[in-house]
Amino acid sequence: MHCQWRRCGCYDSMAQVEVDVSRSRAAVEENAYSRMKKVVKWYISGFYKKPQGLKKPYNPIIGETYRCMWLHQKTNSKTFYIAEQVSHHPPVSAFYVSNRKDGFCLSGSILAKSKFYGNSLSAILDGEARLTFLNRGEDYVMNMPYAHCKGILYGTMTLELGGQITIACEKTGYSAQLEFKLKPFLGSSDCVNQISGKIKLGKEVLATLEGHWDSEIFVNDKKTGTMDTFWDPTPELRQNRLTRYTVPPEEQGDFESERLWQHVTRAINNKDQTEATNEKFILEEAQRKAARERKAKCEEWIPALFEQDPVTGEWHYRYADTRPWDPLNDLIQFEIDGCIQTKVRHRTPMVRSGSLISLSNQGPRRDNCKFQVTVPKRKHKSDKPKSPESGCSSPEPDRHDSSGSERHKSKHNSRLRKKGADLSELQSAIGSIKQTQDDINRSVAALRMRSAGRAENTSFLQQRDYVVIACLVVLQVLINYIFK
Repeated sequence: MHCQWRRCGCYDSMAQVEVDVSRSRAAVEENAYSRMKKVVKWYISGFYKKPQGLKKPYNPIIGETYRCMWLHQKTNSKTFYIAEQVSHHPPVSAFYVSNRKDGFCLSGSILAKSKFYGNSLSAILDGEARLTFLNRGEDYVMNMPYAHCKGILYGTMTLELGGQITIACEKTGYSAQLEFKLKPFLGSSDCVNQISGKIKLGKEVLATLEGHWDSEIFVNDKKTGTMDTFWDPTPELRQNRLTRYTVPPEEQGDFESERLWQHVTRAINNKDQTEATNEKFILEEAQRKAARERKAKCEEWIPALFEQDPVTGEWHYRYADTRPWDPLNDLIQFEIDGCIQTKVRHRTPMVRSGSLISLSNQGPRRDNCKFQVTVPKRKHKSDKPKSPESGCSSPEPDRHDSSGSERHKSKHNSRLRKKGADLSELQSAIGSIKQTQDDINRSVAALRMRSAGRAENTSFLQQRDYVVIACLVVLQVLINYIFK
């Protein structure tokens, strides 16, 4: 089914990742120092657009998903954003951003925490995001600042950002340290939304940053001593922001954010706080009921789009594809039901990122896949109702394409079965090798014992010979003495 894009001008709670051309430019930048500066600029560019006032939050419901897309006119590419509430206690949101044509992807998860200080409250976003440049194999790991709200009980309610931020690339050795500063108690208006930082290579500081994260920031190069404007969200830049597109609510699944919270949103827009509270209570009570039913059945919630690494505990997008873009083979990147895929001319092996997943777990997903990179339609143990018509965030490709035909599905299934048979043979061969090695070890141990026994016997025979010789000598002496 083909669906229509719609422009989205609202500020959604699960789409606070600002997509800017700086990230695409950073992916093709040749100089490692310049790449780090562009990454820092892209990171800062996500904060100047602030929410329109403070409102009661939409507490995410487990299984809730959100998806959107940005169009890049200059590169004729698309950036897809996928998010899912993967846990309720503790509240964890996982997200994934992909634009293979421009050479980057972004993944991570956020654990929401809060601290109450009387008249103020801090919303802490505990977690990391990993920005990957596919053509270079570079990972830029970064954390997020916390939001600090003042004036909860008395005074003017204000929202600030605070905290220490680190952006580091292990491969190049470059890193950046930023500090979002809260306004001091006796500080002036100029002390609001301040930020400072430095860019380093190892322990050497190459440049320092100073300014306001919602306005102008300056960079001071330590080698040249020059100070330039590093970031300035001018009116022209604000007008050139990339437009975010979403699937219309009527084509969304029942657990997609806009459709799930549509009644609450309508009540808020109508300024009916009582109705908004009632609608919010209905959703949250349904979530509690479903949780009690799962507990009674001893069932665990299984997210649809993300999976957790059992070793590291990190959340990874199930359908991640980190292959560099191949202009000769890759045609277009698209998304259906939260599954980001690539239409190709010829099938190629897909590179999975993140956790190690067993072949048996991957098999069923790939069997149900109709296109190149993805695995199945979402299936999990839940009572979530499924809309009869599910939306897609891009036009559905031709079903007779080489990457989606039934013929390739059967070939892919046969290849998986062959790989499974090869794996079984390999395991049996390893087992026989281990058994042979154990036999060899036992044989070596037996030979050593025999050698030690022979050595003892040899030494015993030599001592007996000496005794016999000594006795003969003494006997000869006695005989000579007697016959004398």
